[in-house]
Amino acid sequence: MLIKINEKIVLLVMTGIGFYFAGCKKFVQVPPPSTQIVAASVFGDNAAATSALMGIYIAMQPESFSMSQHAGLLSDELTSASTSLDVQPYYFNSLHASSNIFYLGAWRNAYSYIYQVNAIIEGIRNTAGMSPLVEQQLTGEAEFLRAFWYFYLVNSYGDVPLAISTDYTTNELLRRTNKDDVYQQIITDLKEAKTLLNTNYVDGSDTAISQDRIRPNKAVASALLARAYLFTKDYAKAELESDSLMQNGDYQLVSDLNQVFLINSLETIWQLPVPSLSTYSTVDGNSYILTSAPSGGDATARTSTISSFLWNSFEPNDQRKQKWIGSVVTSNPTDTFYFPFKYKSNSLPVTEYTMMLRLAEQYLIHAESLVRQNKNLDLAANDLNAIRRRAGLNDYAGPLDSDSLLTAILHERQTELFTEWGHRWFDLIRTGNINQVMNIVNPQKGGAGWNQDWASFPIPQSEIIKDHNLVQNPGY
Repeated sequence: MLIKINEKIVLLVMTGIGFYFAGCKKFVQVPPPSTQIVAASVFGDNAAATSALMGIYIAMQPESFSMSQHAGLLSDELTSASTSLDVQPYYFNSLHASSNIFYLGAWRNAYSYIYQVNAIIEGIRNTAGMSPLVEQQLTGEAEFLRAFWYFYLVNSYGDVPLAISTDYTTNELLRRTNKDDVYQQIITDLKEAKTLLNTNYVDGSDTAISQDRIRPNKAVASALLARAYLFTKDYAKAELESDSLMQNGDYQLVSDLNQVFLINSLETIWQLPVPSLSTYSTVDGNSYILTSAPSGGDATARTSTISSFLWNSFEPNDQRKQKWIGSVVTSNPTDTFYFPFKYKSNSLPVTEYTMMLRLAEQYLIHAESLVRQNKNLDLAANDLNAIRRRAGLNDYAGPLDSDSLLTAILHERQTELFTEWGHRWFDLIRTGNINQVMNIVNPQKGGAGWNQDWASFPIPQSEIIKDHNLVQNPGY
């Protein structure tokens, strides 16, 4: 249960502090942190290894908002009122390699997490006397987390250095690895994690069953594996992984849209809890929900609103537009601002956890995988209709051919998964639709004419200076 994890908060904070300072440096030059959780070290007991892993989850909680806001601003989901130099380059698609640390994308934090999980994997291997079941669970979680962050790195930057150890003498000379090979490592990690992780969700003891869906289990690994197969166009395997989750009675589409993001909702495959000392439920709720006009100052939170492109993409009577988009009306002047409202709370008590993976995505992965194989198109339409009916819409009534169904599925992903972990931005890239969309969107946002090279983030120039083997992405 969550309370058992929170009892270790002092140790988690100490672990997090050590890794935070490690994360402020170039990944490949990170020295052993003060916690000494490195390959040459061992964990004294199961609890120490568990606490190290829990520290990563606590540190990751803000990443949901960061990823969703950055990708939402880059694409056609969000409008920004901010004058901050940390925000505007995303909105105007004007990122550059020498930008300051706050808008270099996922690079710094992702590699910090990867360093930590590599250290945990190596530390577990060097620890004698750990419970085999605990060792399996923690290793599986660490491999899953490594795959999770490499997924976001490869989709943000393309080819990236692939580091699967803490040996900084090797890592500091790494070249960018072809994205196909990075994906193979992602899939390898997820398949291995799936064999190691518990079928049930576990609590802080690593073995006792928990009602909280905050520790990855086999289903969590399967969900990300389905997505990885979709992105690598291995549609037959994506179909199988997503189908296994749809047939799993532990997960169901939640009929009430207002309850999808609640703690342990049946739609949840994986969530992250709020740190125990937080004054709000989720960073997303605290940062997106507006009670007044969006901030136009030097800020990142409460500066973003729903764009006209996203607003106009909803069909009439779509309940997601009514329940997942909130509004605030101002006076002097009178104006209405619309904001993401999937998370309903920006205060205590905690009623929501940060959603990482949920079942609705698996329905859409399954539908798309079938269509891409041009098989069982009726079944693909049924998957699509399950999402549409939950949104209060009529069943899909278009032609039952692959092209028409694919268009409908991608549109449904746009209206179902908006402002969740950058789905829209990454979908535009993987489907080859980004140039068509952004050639229209970017000038209307006030940016320059669209450049197809901007589909990838720039490698931070500070990293290239420190590692002469790194080569910058085109266009930067």
